[in-house]
Amino acid sequence: MKKNLGFVLLFVIISSAFLVIPAYFNSDRYKIQSLKADIEIEDNGDMVISERWVVQYPEGYSVSYRDISYQKYNPNNPFNQEKTNQAGFEIDLENDVWVAGSDGKKLARNSYYVRTSGERDERGEIIECYPNRSQCESIFIRVPSGFDKEMTFGYKYRIKGAVTEYRDVAELNWVFLDYFEATVRNVEFSITLPGILKDDILAWGHGTDGSLEIKENKVLVSVDKLKKKEVLEVRILMPNEKFSVPENNYINRTVKQDIIDYEMELAEETNRRIEIAQWVFYGTFAMLALMIVMVYIAYVKYDKEHTPRFTGKYYRELPAKYSPAEMSYLYYFRKINNEDLTATLLDLIRRKYLIFDQNKQGINDKNPDFKLILNPDMDHSDLRSHEKHLLNWFIGIIGNKQEVTLKEIENYPKHSYSNAMSFQNNAKEFVRRAKLEGSRHDFFEKRLGKEKSKMLLATIIPGFYALLSLVLRLNYFVDTNFALGTSIIALIVYIFYIATIDKRSINGNEDYVKWKAFRQFLLDFGNMKDYPIPGIVVWEHYLVYATSLKVADKVMKQLEVRLPKTVDEESLHGSTFLGFGYYYPRYHLWYTFGRINNSMTLARQNVHQTIVKHTSQKIGGSGRGGGFGGGRSFGGGGGGFRSR
Repeated sequence: MKKNLGFVLLFVIISSAFLVIPAYFNSDRYKIQSLKADIEIEDNGDMVISERWVVQYPEGYSVSYRDISYQKYNPNNPFNQEKTNQAGFEIDLENDVWVAGSDGKKLARNSYYVRTSGERDERGEIIECYPNRSQCESIFIRVPSGFDKEMTFGYKYRIKGAVTEYRDVAELNWVFLDYFEATVRNVEFSITLPGILKDDILAWGHGTDGSLEIKENKVLVSVDKLKKKEVLEVRILMPNEKFSVPENNYINRTVKQDIIDYEMELAEETNRRIEIAQWVFYGTFAMLALMIVMVYIAYVKYDKEHTPRFTGKYYRELPAKYSPAEMSYLYYFRKINNEDLTATLLDLIRRKYLIFDQNKQGINDKNPDFKLILNPDMDHSDLRSHEKHLLNWFIGIIGNKQEVTLKEIENYPKHSYSNAMSFQNNAKEFVRRAKLEGSRHDFFEKRLGKEKSKMLLATIIPGFYALLSLVLRLNYFVDTNFALGTSIIALIVYIFYIATIDKRSINGNEDYVKWKAFRQFLLDFGNMKDYPIPGIVVWEHYLVYATSLKVADKVMKQLEVRLPKTVDEESLHGSTFLGFGYYYPRYHLWYTFGRINNSMTLARQNVHQTIVKHTSQKIGGSGRGGGFGGGRSFGGGGGGFRSR
């Protein structure tokens, strides 16, 4: 399972990003820290509101809008309404609107200006409410020098005729906020009523999660977070004898019991929604637990490696006779790495299909141009497909069909874009052929496809839960974002995990643990005082596999210490790349190997640089560069807060 953990984790991050990134870009540009409002209901039905908004801004803001709707008639209200039951709006812009900076002190009146609907802002545009609506006043404030980090805005205004009087009750049914660009935190409303006892007051809140408390002559409303797209709406029923409203705000109808019954239905619906939301929330964790069980079952049955017979820490000889690229295919789970090209080249030199020639280069040359000569005496029919391809690529395409120098290999991609593409395509063909050779071995389980199809049936669990969450969201208006998002991520991650399950066969895993132990031996042999160091020819063979195992540099450092300083001719007989210059006083074992490895690296870099240069020239060819109840009581009013 370890081989898949990185991919699964990456996929979880990417999947989560689809939920997190939109939220990030839609996050509040500024923060509304608090909204306090003192509201007084007068006995003539008017409502006087004093507001205090505390807002934190990033640099660059200078304008705010407070949109206040006073439309009483709401066509969605289930109760009969009279179109004559209208409200009005009054505000004294000079005295009832003020602004304070970060120090809490009110700004001088000449340091900002206030305008209202119908006038023009600093851009010359008409000031109006958003969204545009009738019977709505937009109060525009601009501080030309720019807002401080924290600003306070104060408004005092009168809604005339806010209360509706019926034959049996007086009602305030009002939407105080229904549009704002940022979450409003710490909302506190104190609504004072004209001498009405606590027992004579009925009140309900709608549109968000909050608390509503009834006291003598007062209703207190508080909301911790009023989120964007939520609504702050309050309905209060009061004795009608406490009011003497204008004639147009009086409706000759009995409605008190109908309103109470309606609010009771909303309360029951809200409780039902809360219960559903709780079941969905906790059910999400049950769904995740089931999926974890399914992942565990899949791991144990199809992903967990077989128990090997070999359990030693070290394996002191080559575990098998296949090529380094085939070993890599097994070791790195069907992957062929850049190191395998170098390892294959070294192996062909070691096996003398290629003759390593000094090419008159001195031991002190910084980047000697060694020569690789095709050995005409060797039978190529014994070579594997990827080995034949490498010989044809380096000797036949880059070289002169008989030999090639290291610098010719390095510089081949630099000559032209077509050469670079040819080098890249031949590298891909090498990888394809090496994988084909690796697939011919009994390295991996071959019957996983059917078993994985069975395990995919478990996707029904998160799929059904995602569908259920969506249906509940659409039919009961329950917030199921967490359940829906979690189900989708669980579904995708589970499918991805099952799809990426791959398992070594019994024989493949046996070889793998031996190669792993051999790699550990290569890392630690320098500390094994009782280990007799084999001759240089054996280490040439080991070094080929050390290259594919990505530990060649560490092996070389240990050999520098452990190999004898002088070796007789008989010991050197048969050596290829390690034997060159052995007797030179300044010789380093890694000199030849390092030069070959560096040549392969430079060739790959030149491919990349040539292709990038060609692409950039093509792109740049133009020369120009590259506690509240649910539901709604459908009251009048509304409005919001905006800034820029």
